[in-house]
Amino acid sequence: MKTVARWVPVALASVMGGALACGGGDSTGPEVRARRTTAVVGDSQSAPTGTVLPIPLSFVVLDASDVPLVGAAVNWKVVSGSATLSASSTKTDVNGTARTTVTLGNTIGPVVVRGTVGTVAPVTFNLAAVDPCSYAAPYTIGSTVNAALTTGDCHVTITGVGSFYYDYYAFTAGSQQGLTATMTSTTFDTYLELFGGPDTANFDLVGANNDISGTSTNSFVQAIVAPGVYELGANSNRTDATGSYTLTSAVRPQTISGCQVLWVTRGIAVSDSVTTTDCATDFQGNAGYGDAVGIFLRTGSVIKISEHSTVMNAQLKLYRGDSLTAPPVAINDDSAAGTTDAFISYTVPNTNTFVIFIGSSVPTQTGAYALSISSSTTAAASKARPEPLRFPPMPSHWPLPVARRN
Repeated sequence: MKTVARWVPVALASVMGGALACGGGDSTGPEVRARRTTAVVGDSQSAPTGTVLPIPLSFVVLDASDVPLVGAAVNWKVVSGSATLSASSTKTDVNGTARTTVTLGNTIGPVVVRGTVGTVAPVTFNLAAVDPCSYAAPYTIGSTVNAALTTGDCHVTITGVGSFYYDYYAFTAGSQQGLTATMTSTTFDTYLELFGGPDTANFDLVGANNDISGTSTNSFVQAIVAPGVYELGANSNRTDATGSYTLTSAVRPQTISGCQVLWVTRGIAVSDSVTTTDCATDFQGNAGYGDAVGIFLRTGSVIKISEHSTVMNAQLKLYRGDSLTAPPVAINDDSAAGTTDAFISYTVPNTNTFVIFIGSSVPTQTGAYALSISSSTTAAASKARPEPLRFPPMPSHWPLPVARRN
C-alpha cells in the first residue's frame, strides 16, 4: 500500500499535465493543428537518371486560420520508382514551408514522392527519370552553367572514333540570332557541338569546335542561326573523359568578319561588307578579299545561296569542309546575263561540312553585299536530335584542312 500511495500523486500529476497541455498547448507538435497545404513546388519535373532534380520539392502547411505553421513535422516518402531523398522527415520553416531534394535513381520511368503532415491529405509529386540521351536541360543564351561530365550522362559510341559522355542544353531562337558558346575545363579536352534548325524537320548538326586555338583545349562555337530550337552538346575530345566544366554563351552581332570560323544554318539572311581585314585569299591561295561561313549539309539536300551587291561583282564559292585546299565544288560569278549578282544551287552528294566563300570576281574589290541561304531542302527529315556524326570541326582559322578526333 505504501508503494501505491507513493505513485498515485505522480499518476495524477501526469494526467493533470496532459489536461493542461490540451487546454493551453500541444505537446505532440504543431503538425496536429495542420488543416491544409498550399504553394506546392517541384511537381511534374523530369531529369536524366542519376541526377538531382533542379527544383526541391516543397509545400506550405497552414492551420485552421490559414496561418503558416512553423516547426510542423513533414514526412517524405518515395512511393514508387527509383529515387532517394535528402531527408525523409523535415520541419516547416518560419514561412511554414517544408522541403526535400530528390536524387533520381538509375532506372528510367515515373517516380512518385509524397509529403505527409498530420491528418492532412498527402501532397503527391509526379516526377520522371528519363534517358539522359533524350534529355536537354533548359538553357538561356547569356547564362553560365557549371557542371560535370559523369558516367551517368548520355553515352554515345561513334564507330571508328570512340565513345563520349554528353550533356545537352536546349534553347529557342525566336528570330534570326547571332551567338557564341564557350566550353572550358581544367580536367579534360573539351568538345562543343551545336544542333538545331529552322524547324523540327531540319534539326541537325550546325557546327562544332574542339580547340579555340593551337594552345588551348577549350572549345568555342559562334554561329548565326535562323529561328528555331537548338541544343548545345557539351562533351570531350577524349574517349570517355569525365570531369567538371563551365559552359557560357553570349549574343554576338550578325556579321561576318575577320576570316573567323562562323557557322550558319539554312534560312538566314545577312547584310555585310567585304573589307581588307577579311580573308585575303580564298582557300586555294587565290588573291581576293572575302568572308567565309561554315554549314553542315546532308546527302541529297539542295543548298541555294545568293549574293547581291551594287558596288562589286559578287562571286560565291562552295568548298568541302574536309578538303578546303581542293577546288570548290561549286562556283558562280553572274547568276544571269546582265547581272553581277551570284547564285549557287548545289545538290549535296555526300553528308559533310561545307564552307561558303563570299567575295568578288575582281580580287581588289570590296564593298557591301547581301547574303541569303534558302531554308528549303529536298532532304528527308532528320531525327529530333541526330546521332553525333563527329565530322571534323573547322580549325581556329579557315585556311587549314581539318583534323579528325584523336
